[in-house]
Amino acid sequence: MIRPVPYVDLPGIIYALDQRARMRQRALANFVCWLEPVEHRASWPPLLRNIFPLDPVARTWLCEDRWRILGFAQVRERPSGTMWELTYLASMLQSAFSGEDVLTALLDYVLEMAASHGVLRVFARVEEALPELELFARSGFQRYTREFTYVFGWEDENEAAGPGEAEVVSTSPKTRPPSPGLVLSSTPAECLQELASLQRWSRHHVWGLHQLYRAVTPQRVQMAELLENSEEYARLLVGSQRSGLLPLGRKCETYVCDMGVRLGAWLQLRRGRGTRPHQLSLIVHPEYADLAEPLVRFACQRLLESDKRPIYCQVREYEGAVINALRASGFAPKTTRVLLVRHMAYLAVRQRVVPALEQRVIYGVKGLGTANSRQTMR
Repeated sequence: MIRPVPYVDLPGIIYALDQRARMRQRALANFVCWLEPVEHRASWPPLLRNIFPLDPVARTWLCEDRWRILGFAQVRERPSGTMWELTYLASMLQSAFSGEDVLTALLDYVLEMAASHGVLRVFARVEEALPELELFARSGFQRYTREFTYVFGWEDENEAAGPGEAEVVSTSPKTRPPSPGLVLSSTPAECLQELASLQRWSRHHVWGLHQLYRAVTPQRVQMAELLENSEEYARLLVGSQRSGLLPLGRKCETYVCDMGVRLGAWLQLRRGRGTRPHQLSLIVHPEYADLAEPLVRFACQRLLESDKRPIYCQVREYEGAVINALRASGFAPKTTRVLLVRHMAYLAVRQRVVPALEQRVIYGVKGLGTANSRQTMR
C-alpha cells in the first residue's frame, strides 16, 4: 500500500541513519534519488521545521506492508508550480519484497499523482552507474545532460565505497586538507583586485541572470527545462528574494560580475552548519571564461576563512570553464549524475457538454413513428 505522509523530514532521517549504517559496513536502504546536504535549501530552520512539519512544496509517500516500511518517495515543487523534482526515492533492504518492484510501484505512483495535479514535467537526478537507471527509462524519463559534483577536501574513509555508496560523502568537520601544492594562497582582497566587476546580487540582475543562463545552456537543455521567464529562473536558482526574516537560517552570499552590457558571471556561497559542508555555485559566460578561476579562489577563501569544512560544487558537463577552474583550484570529482525529465500528458479537467436536438425517424417499430431525441456530444 502506498499512502501520503505529512512528515517531510522522514526521508532525510532515514538517509542519515543509512549513512551511519554504511560506516559499519552495512546498509539500511537502497537510495536511488536523494537530496544531498548541500542541496537542501529549505527556508525554515530545522527547529521550526520540527514544530511545523507540513511543507506546502514537498510531498512524501510511503510504501508499506502491514505497518512495515518497504520504501518511500518525495517530490518538491519548483517555483512555477507546474514542475516537480524527485528528491528522494528508496527501497528498504530488509524486506520480503523485491526492491525493484517497490521502486517501480513508487515511481509509477509519483507519475500518477503528478498527472492528477496538473504537473507538466517531473525531474530526477540519478547516479550514472546505478542499475536502477533502467527503471526511469521504462517509465518514460529522458536524459538531457549530466551533472558533476566536485569536492574541495574530504575524508579518506569513503574513497573505497561501492557503486551504490559513491556519493555518501562524509560531511564531518574532520576533513582531509587538500594537497599542499593546491592550497589557495591568495586572500579575498587580492582576488577582488582581479574581479573589478564583482558586486552583490540585487533585484535588477534578474533579467541578466536569465540571459546568462541562455548563453551558457545548450538548446536541448533549455527545451527540457522549459523555464517560462527570468523571474522563474531567479527563484529557482537564487531562491527567495526576501532575507533576514529567519536569522537562524544558513548564511548565503550571492554575487554577479556586471560587464555593462551583460552579466559575465554569477556566484553563490552557502555556508555549512552543523555537519553540512559549504556549497559553491558558479555560472560563467563563455565570452568571459577567464573570470572562472579568480571567482573560485575568491569563493574558497571566503568560505574557509571562518570555518574549515568541505566545499561542494555541482557543475554541468557543458560548463567547461568552471570545470577547468575547479580542477586548477584543487577540487576533485566525486560523483556523476544523470539529469532526467519526464514530460507529462494529462486530460483537461473541464468537460464541455453540448446538447443537440435532432429529428430521428425510427422505422419498423409499430406505434412510435417520428420522435424527438436529445443527444450528448463531448
